[in-house]
Amino acid sequence: MSLAGKKELEKNLWELQIAVSAEDFIKATGTAYLKERGRINVPGFRKGKAPRPIIEKLYGKEVFYEGALDSLLPTLLEDAYKAGKLDVVAPPFDLDADTNNAPNDITLTVKVWTKPKVTIEKYKGIEVEKDEVIVSEADIDAELERRRERNARVISTEEASVDGDIAVIDFEGFLDGVPFEGGKAEKYELTLGSGSFIPGFEEQLLGKKAGDSVEVNVSFPEEYHAEELAGKPVVFKVYIHELKHKELPELDDEFAKDLGDYETVAELRDGIKCELTEQRTMRADEKFYDRVMEALIDGTQAEIPAVMIERQAKDNVRQMADNLARQGMQLDMYLQYIGQTPEEFEQSQMPSAERRVRLELALEKIEKLEKIKIPAKKLDDEYTKVAEQYGLTVERVKEIISEEDMEASLKREKAIDIVKDTAVPIPKKAEDEAE
Repeated sequence: MSLAGKKELEKNLWELQIAVSAEDFIKATGTAYLKERGRINVPGFRKGKAPRPIIEKLYGKEVFYEGALDSLLPTLLEDAYKAGKLDVVAPPFDLDADTNNAPNDITLTVKVWTKPKVTIEKYKGIEVEKDEVIVSEADIDAELERRRERNARVISTEEASVDGDIAVIDFEGFLDGVPFEGGKAEKYELTLGSGSFIPGFEEQLLGKKAGDSVEVNVSFPEEYHAEELAGKPVVFKVYIHELKHKELPELDDEFAKDLGDYETVAELRDGIKCELTEQRTMRADEKFYDRVMEALIDGTQAEIPAVMIERQAKDNVRQMADNLARQGMQLDMYLQYIGQTPEEFEQSQMPSAERRVRLELALEKIEKLEKIKIPAKKLDDEYTKVAEQYGLTVERVKEIISEEDMEASLKREKAIDIVKDTAVPIPKKAEDEAE
């Protein structure tokens, strides 16, 4: 078996001619006969017992050719890729076998896509903006109010409802006088002013008291996910069982002591400032490194075959399905909710898939430029770390993660570290907290 020739049909698309020796093909047809004879009926012979010459005379000498080529193909392709120094990125296609002179002069023709040539504008010393970390007195005041809210005492009230009250309600929605699906609940706790219901619903419960029955007239938003309700005026019949009022604790030294190792409100404010500074520093670092990787992607040139992006988009969809499944939701249910078909959703993944592929190509290029190697001890240490993390033996982890995959993962991490560690931050004014 040998690579008889290769030709680039277009950028990164190659056509290969692979020669198969008569000796290998004859051996493979013998193996195919032994494997397939049990499925072939020959008059006068028990199933699986007909001699090979009889079967070939009855069905033609080509009867075992396909099976022979199927068994040879993995090795044929692996040898051809190695001989042609081709980094193939997808399964081969348009396979054609010339077996007219079999078992002599057999040639396979196949097309494959390969990784593109990659050039990187810059990967060391990338300069990007980094947010300045600022914690103002107003930020501390807002956090104090949030902590007072979390420690509020909830008590029943007979007074008329106001923003912030919790209303315990029964409700049922009607469209043109007919109840609609999903529009009914009992003893639902709704915080007035939270904006969690349809616009206008909560406002119509303000000024009401426990025991009141209220007809709430609202319209669903035009972009509402249920098409039969989108933009439609509806009526909700609401009964208020109970109203609860939040009573916030006083902002004094006793409150500070209740929240931790603080003696005074001043100490609590200092503690909050330290916490917010740490959180925002971490967020600023994360955003900085995200910008660094985005800059790396933007500075990476490569004519990427569409098949690579399509495969990554499918991987994105599979990952999304796995994430949803862990949350108890199926992908098709999620797609119904957002109003997309599977095809539309996969198409929506193409831009992010293209950037993901470009990033992976950039990191591989950096690995080669930096001649990154992973010492055997580092590899062993990583296996031990993963084993301890998941409560498995090292041997079991090696069964799950091949040494080749583990080494590739560590090389990728090293390449990322090189980019991040050499990046240069440019000061940027802190962004509004709401962003």
